[in-house]
Parts: sequence; C-alpha cells; structure tokens
Amino acid sequence: MKLKNRIKIILVLLFTMVIVVPSKSNANMSFEESSETIRNPDRGFYKLVQRELQKDKENIESFEKEIQNISKEDTDVSIISFQLNLKNFVSLNTNISEEKIEEINQYFSIMRKYGYQVIFRVVYDSKGEKNPEPEFNIILNHIDELKKIYVDNEDIILVVEAGYLGSYGEWHSGKYDKDKEKRNQLIEKLLNVVPEKIQINLRKPSFITDYIGNQTITEKNAFSNEKVSRLGLHNDGYLASETDLGTFPKEEREQNLLWQEKQTRFTIFGGECQNKDSIYTNLDNAITDMEKRHCTYLNKTYDREVKEKWKNSTYNGSNVIYKGETGYKYIQDHLGYRLILKESNINIENGKAKISLLIENSGFGDIIREKRLQFVLKDEENNYYIDSDIDIRKQKLDKNYQFTILEKLPENIKEGQYEVYLKIQETYDSLKDNQYYQIKLANKNIWNNSVGANYIGEINIKNENIINNIDSKNNNMFIKILICIGIILLIGFLIFRIEKRK
Repeated sequence: MKLKNRIKIILVLLFTMVIVVPSKSNANMSFEESSETIRNPDRGFYKLVQRELQKDKENIESFEKEIQNISKEDTDVSIISFQLNLKNFVSLNTNISEEKIEEINQYFSIMRKYGYQVIFRVVYDSKGEKNPEPEFNIILNHIDELKKIYVDNEDIILVVEAGYLGSYGEWHSGKYDKDKEKRNQLIEKLLNVVPEKIQINLRKPSFITDYIGNQTITEKNAFSNEKVSRLGLHNDGYLASETDLGTFPKEEREQNLLWQEKQTRFTIFGGECQNKDSIYTNLDNAITDMEKRHCTYLNKTYDREVKEKWKNSTYNGSNVIYKGETGYKYIQDHLGYRLILKESNINIENGKAKISLLIENSGFGDIIREKRLQFVLKDEENNYYIDSDIDIRKQKLDKNYQFTILEKLPENIKEGQYEVYLKIQETYDSLKDNQYYQIKLANKNIWNNSVGANYIGEINIKNENIINNIDSKNNNMFIKILICIGIILLIGFLIFRIEKRK
C-alpha cells in the first residue's frame, strides 16, 4: 500500500513539473533620487519670443538665430512662449494669406527642430496699448485663417493661451473683454478650431465660469473632449498681490483658490510671477501655492527681481536632498512633474513580460499631455521593444504613478541577459524618437543616452520562457500533455503488475 501511495505522489509531482512553467523574476531594486536639473518636455521655465507678422516676407533666419541662442544659453528650458502679433492685419479685408500661413509654420518647424514645446498666443498688441483689436468679425476670421497653424503643429503646442483680446492679448483694456457674450463667443470659436487634444488657457477663473458655470474637472471627465476639461488658466499676475493683480476679487480669494486647485489638477497652469515686495512671492508661500495650483510653467525672465528673491532664499522644506539649495533651484526643478522611480519588478510569465513600476511625482503638477509607454530589452547586440497602451496620466494613486504591464515578449528575442529600459514618449510619430520630447526620471545614473530611455532593471530570459506565437504555445502544451499521459500509463501499468503479483 505504501508503494502505491509513493507512486501516486510521484505521479502528481511529475504532472506538475510538466505543466507549470517557472517564472523568472528580477529582484526589486533600489533607485536613488537625484537633485539634477532636468530638461523635460511640457514643464519648467519658458522663454518669451514675440513676432509681429509682416505684410512682406518674414525674417526666418533672425527667428532661428533667436531660438538657437536660447538653446545655447538656457539649457534647462524646454518651452517657448510664442506670441504672434497681428497688428498689421486689423483693417477690413486684410486676410492672412496661404503664403503667410506657411511662413508661420516655418517658425514652428524651427522650434520643433530645437526640441521645444510651444505656448501659443495670438495678440494685436505687445506694448500695453488700449483697444488694439480690429472689428470682432475680423478676429473670428483670423482664428479661422490660423486653423492650419493649430492643426499642423498639434504635436508641439503645449497649450493655447486664448489671446486676441485686449492689451498683450490678456483680456483687459480692450474693446471686448468686458463683454461676456463676445468673450464666450471667442472661447467657443477656439474650442471648435483648436484640435481637441490642445488645452486652451484663459486669463481669469471668471472667464471660465462665465462660460461653463462653477463646475470643475473630475477624475471621470479628465483628459476628455468635454469643454470643462479643455480650459485651464494662465496667470500673468501670479502671486503679485492678494488678488493676483485683479485675477479674482479680494473677498473671494479663499473660495476662488479652492476652485482653481480643483480645475488645475487636470489642466496646465502657469504664467508670470511679479512683485518682489509681495508676501505671496516669499519662498515658502510660493512653493505652497504652486503645489496647490499645480503650477506647470513660469516665465524665466519676467520678472527678474522675483527670481533674484528666490535665488537669495534657502530651501528648508521636507525634501531632504534639496536642503540648503536655493529656492530658485527647487522651484525650477519642481515646476510641472518630477518623476522618481521607487520600485521596479520585472518577471517573465509564459512568454510575456510582466513589469510593475512605482513612480513618485514630487513636482507641483502632473503629466497632462498623453504619453506613450515603451519598454526596451537590450543585450550586447540588439534592442527589442515592447509597446503598451497604458495611459500613464490615469495611473495615479495620490502623488504616485503605479501600474503593471503584461505584454508578449518581442518576436525573435533570444535567450540571454537583458537590461530593461522605460521610455515615456510622445504619441506623435513626428516626436516619438526625439529625445528632447522623452521624459527623464529624476534618479541617479538612470538615463541611458544611447538608448534614449530610463534604466529600470535586468531580466534573464531562458528558452523555455520564449513563446513566439499561439501555435507554438499550443504545440508545446500538446507535447507536454502526451508525455504526461505516457507517464501516467506507465505508472498505471507498474501498479497493475505489482498488484497482480500480490
């Protein structure tokens, strides 16, 4: 009887060994945070570039020289605020020709060439003059005429600042900025003309609420084509006074800031900090406010006195690695998102790569533009790629991005040891292989320039882990089942002979 039991146990073990494929696991790794200033897309200090559209030919060479100088002198900057002035096109029957549209597109091509995202604002004044706009129907015509610009450059337009109305295109001191109906008509026009993936930023919260009411974005409709999800804020009086220079009424400050905190959670917020004497530009308050309003971008140049104030202040917050750094560096590094890899676990399960990541976001804002995740498996000779359709923007738990992918191993991959890398890149084919538009994680020794991706660990792939297609998987399983049946029949026969002898 004991022999029979032993044989049965052996049978079960053999069956399990044949059917189950062991998982090959990459041990959890430790990743060290860096305080390096990183040039990442969609965030940070920006440089302002203004052009007055000419009736004659544009000076394209001069524009490229200006962009080139920025790329050399401001290596941390990834955003250009491009303001296009149409003051020469305000008279009746003065259309923006197709030739001019192509010249404007050349401006954008140059900014793309040097790896910039663009904050795009169209204005009729760059000097603070009152009532600079043409007749309102001309403004609407100009928006239609510029549709090709918005569409052709959807890949690099970070956000459209509404513009068109008032001094500096900031919706004050103009002909129509106090006319609610005209304002709403212009917002509606922009929403219809500008591609859905591009957000439109308005100067005051009231301009949004006058158009859509007091609702704010929720997790349910975030990153959708709903109107409320496409409207953000640019604040060119940011922290300058108790009202941000008239951005909201003094008596509504607390209530208004709570509304902004909700609306900017899923939209891009930025602008210009002014007034070094304001208590609100003091370092501790500025950092606290930028965290609440999820600040993504700020003018690097204006105003300089506020930047000097931050440079002469010392950071003493909770982030240990920034203790003793200047307030300017802390703000510079934390505008928008700042991603730190905390945990990485990589396994192979039945021919599929299972990769689980925990990424901490210590920045003021979040990833707002859609990104594509790609994983690279690299050995000494080749790179193999695994694509994922995960929308990282929606993988948030508190301040962390946490997700797991389970994808088939690349075809023709061979047995061996592989380094594994993560690419967080643009969805547009025009940008996906351009390293300027790929997100670098804020860890020490994690970015591999030759791969153009972030190192997240290693994995050892064995031949039994490699399953090239469904048929081979089925064939392998069929063979295993036949072997198992053969073993069962053999053991059954042995048991029968033993019993017969008894």
